[in-house]
Amino acid sequence: MKQIAYLLAIAFLAVSFRGSAAVADTSLLGQWNRANDYYTAGEYARAVEGYRALEKAGYESAKLYYNLGNAYYKMDSLGRAILNYNKALKLAPGDEDIRHNLEVANARTVNRIDAIPDFILVRWFKNLRQTFDSNTWAVFSLVLFGLALSMTVLYLLSASVVRRKVGFTLGVVALALFVYTLANSVAQKRSKTGSGEAIVLSSAAAVKSSPDTGGKDVFILNEGAKVEVLSSIGPWSEIVIASGNKGWIETGAIAQISE
Repeated sequence: MKQIAYLLAIAFLAVSFRGSAAVADTSLLGQWNRANDYYTAGEYARAVEGYRALEKAGYESAKLYYNLGNAYYKMDSLGRAILNYNKALKLAPGDEDIRHNLEVANARTVNRIDAIPDFILVRWFKNLRQTFDSNTWAVFSLVLFGLALSMTVLYLLSASVVRRKVGFTLGVVALALFVYTLANSVAQKRSKTGSGEAIVLSSAAAVKSSPDTGGKDVFILNEGAKVEVLSSIGPWSEIVIASGNKGWIETGAIAQISE
């Protein structure tokens, strides 16, 4: 809560000399505080209204989506709670509180989708990637690139054979780690902005074999299930779930995590 309050306060100071814009930012900061007060008082529907107003005004942060998810969870709106926890996790992948609440919410869903298992090393690298967001990985890559350049200079200019060996070895290691951290930064950025992941909001949604009401029901997805959107035709979206099963679902039954 302190984080978004701080950001809103900075925004207020930045436009304090722009007349009526200052009043608007003061109102947004007050909206944040009122929404938090409503949540504390147990008035979750009014808290949701306040948080959604901030979202519609263009503000986003992991804390905003986390609080919104908590409010929806208290209202037993499981799909929207999971949706907002996932939005929060996109912005702060290393936040254990968000991850814990998402796991608790997922445990209440009806669907139990067994994902296609990854090779253990691939799974380990994916989990490591989720530890930091794209900006943090980018900082790591810049530091490592600088280290690689320094070691290259040491290798080229040093008269000592030992120092040249050290420079060469550390330069190669730093370069390899630079490539790895840069790849993680790009992957995290794509995950945040270009992901086709979505959450089912309907209590029960039929997944059909074709994009029309006359298509055969392939399987049923319940509220809170996560899907990946592959394509869209009119009011229908082609989706795939973690188990690899595909089908068509009405677009109105789902909400994209990254919009």
